[in-house]
Amino acid sequence: MRHPRVLLLITAVLAVSGPARAVDYATAVFGTVGYARSDHPFVYQRNIDDNGGFNRDSVFGAQLDIRFTPEWGATLQGRFAPAVASDVQWDTTLAWAFISWRPSNDWQFRVGKLRIPGYLNAENMDVGATFDYARLPAEVYYLTSIVDFTGGSATKTWTAGSGDISLDAYWGRNNGYWRQYFRTSYLGVEPAGAYYLPLTLTIRGLALAYRNDDDVYKLAYYMASDTLRPTGDWVVPTLETPAPGVSYYSVIPGGPHDTRDSRLRALMLGADVGIGNGYRLAGELVQRRTLDVPGGFNSTGGYLALRKQVGRWTPYVYHARLRSNGTALDLYRAFNNPSVPASADPTGFITAMQKSGADAFGAYDQYTWSIGSAYALTPTSKIKAEWSQTRVGVASSLVDTPANEDVSKQRFNVLSLSYSFVF
Repeated sequence: MRHPRVLLLITAVLAVSGPARAVDYATAVFGTVGYARSDHPFVYQRNIDDNGGFNRDSVFGAQLDIRFTPEWGATLQGRFAPAVASDVQWDTTLAWAFISWRPSNDWQFRVGKLRIPGYLNAENMDVGATFDYARLPAEVYYLTSIVDFTGGSATKTWTAGSGDISLDAYWGRNNGYWRQYFRTSYLGVEPAGAYYLPLTLTIRGLALAYRNDDDVYKLAYYMASDTLRPTGDWVVPTLETPAPGVSYYSVIPGGPHDTRDSRLRALMLGADVGIGNGYRLAGELVQRRTLDVPGGFNSTGGYLALRKQVGRWTPYVYHARLRSNGTALDLYRAFNNPSVPASADPTGFITAMQKSGADAFGAYDQYTWSIGSAYALTPTSKIKAEWSQTRVGVASSLVDTPANEDVSKQRFNVLSLSYSFVF
């Protein structure tokens, strides 16, 4: 657990509130044991390959909700899951740790460790028993390891007919990591493999939601600033023209356009609605834009899912897409297919630097079809099975491309089996 200040704050509130009246507690334990295997040897989403394994989807956690008074409360949630800064280790983290104050039915204020709102399944993304997919679509949910922040939020709620409208405003920051995978030696110096850039995310945003029974509609927007820890600048490619007819992008740190902060913006739309005869239609669309550093993260991703509950079974199908914008894909192509003559690059360093640039700045161009079903063993536990097929276009940074290989224009299949519970 790495948030002592938040824990001290909650402990102080407990100490003050405890003698005044009885404190109510509620606990929950949740988890997913998930197995995934593909039909290709390259690694997908950090942990999926043709050897199969449990690291991609498995997670365990516990939550404690404390009610001091009708107005004051606190929530603690810990999770044990694959580490965000390692491909092989597991780690215990404090996902939530906040105090809440509800002065009236239509206002709530929270301070501490919170989940970034916006996605349909933002608050329950670790609790597999609360949704039917074997995993939430990677084209929307898997592009960042930072889903929490330490700060504050204010929520205003209005009654609207038979439903309600809520508006969240929030601000905070969190430390996290940005994963990059290099096919070959990075700049000819560091060995190939996965690297995790430590960064601090400062974020502020708004999330608007309308809920009516089981139907929900969401619109969210946030602005953020990424800063490398403890010090360092984001590298911005510089076009070099050392000789007539010879040009390439330099990605050596210390360039004239490097920047301390990388600003980004994200717009999220989502809905999950009943369409009759037991069918439900759900979809999300996310657009991300960086303002200072080019690359594949400038992208649009989304999915559309159809599911229907039939007794204890809930079969579903969804289609998901993720694509970097045209400028980012052009930059990737320039990096990935260098045309520097041997006379201008006798040592091969420039060519190696271009390949490193392709991996560092990345690109996303893929779509996925998935079909599966959840089976409710009990009201609080499910088993799930899913088959999905993903096709890569130009490239996909969700795939760890082996050295001297290319995953463009390839298709691969993934089989997923899982058991999820909450009690």
